[in-house]
Amino acid sequence: MKPQTAFFVFFVILATSVAAGIDSLLRTEQRAQWDVDRALALTLRECEPDRIDADTIRVYRSHLTMMALRDTASLSLAMADDEHRQPMLTANTGLTLCRLWMLSDQRASGVLAALAALWLALSLWLTWRRREVMAADVQMMAVGVQRGALCYDEQRRRFLYDGQELHFTPMQRALMELFFAAPDHRLSQQDICDHLWPKKPDASATLYTLIRRLKPILDEATGMKITCNRGDSYQLIIK
Repeated sequence: MKPQTAFFVFFVILATSVAAGIDSLLRTEQRAQWDVDRALALTLRECEPDRIDADTIRVYRSHLTMMALRDTASLSLAMADDEHRQPMLTANTGLTLCRLWMLSDQRASGVLAALAALWLALSLWLTWRRREVMAADVQMMAVGVQRGALCYDEQRRRFLYDGQELHFTPMQRALMELFFAAPDHRLSQQDICDHLWPKKPDASATLYTLIRRLKPILDEATGMKITCNRGDSYQLIIK
């Protein structure tokens, strides 16, 4: 994934988190306003609509369902916006933005924010890792040996074909190293056995099995072949 795409996904998740938080905040504000308006309507049924006293406040607060509003909600007298200009009671939540945020359900926003942070951290790590691999490949090209599209990294003891690492077993890699270092990439059967199995009197059958298993790996990944010459030597044909 390109860095631009990764950061675009991060900003989309982050924007969704912010939008979810604001939506929850607005919903909480609407619910609080509905609660004080409802409490005021019930209070007006029991108290005089043009005055505020201790009894009015007590009745008003008793009708509030949100416990947090009982400490912040207030009543005030205002002039009606009509031709009569009579005083009327109005209700206010008295909630600050910080208090509204604490009362709102921010779980979805928090999960999305955590996901955005995790995505950003993973993207930064992958970008750093990609640069490290590219730097290592550049260094390998400087200290390695290359034959056509096949390259051998001497420091890390690995083979790459067109920049992609070839995965061998330890014995397969050891045989490939012998082929790679040999003139014309040709080795006699006896030389291979002496290098790979110096203590084994006759390792021809083991060598045959090793080459039989190595051939399809090379053919599938690189198209290279291992040929047998007169039954006593093998040659790696590098493309």
